[in-house]
Order: sequence, then C-alpha cells, then structure tokens
Amino acid sequence: MSAPARHLPRTYTPEAGEYVCDCAAAHTWRIDMAGHLFPEFPPDCGARAWCSAAPAEVPRHQEPQPLT
Repeated sequence: MSAPARHLPRTYTPEAGEYVCDCAAAHTWRIDMAGHLFPEFPPDCGARAWCSAAPAEVPRHQEPQPLT
C-alpha cells in the first residue's frame, strides 16, 4: 500500500474527505467538495503537510421509483 498523498496549505483539494496534518497532534480538517484550498495549519502546529485520512461518503444518484 502506498503512502497517502501529501498536500501543502493553499493548494487545491483533490477530492472530498477528511484530512489530517502530519504533526503529533494530528489536527483534522474535513471538506465536502473538491476544489477548495487547504487551510493554513493551526497556531503552534509543527506540520508540513495535510494527508488524506478517510474518503468522504459520496451520495449516489438513485432513480425515482414509479408510483404504483
């Protein structure tokens, strides 16, 4: 299994999901849509990058059921 991708603050999120910083405190940040900018790290955080923690659950399209 490969290492999770690392993302810098002020770069665009590749996908929705939960991200965790790589410092010992493991601060988390959750986004529901790709294309937003990764935030700066919290004050006193020694992180270098955001890493994917868990993919977001993407709702699937369901066809409407016919009325009977």
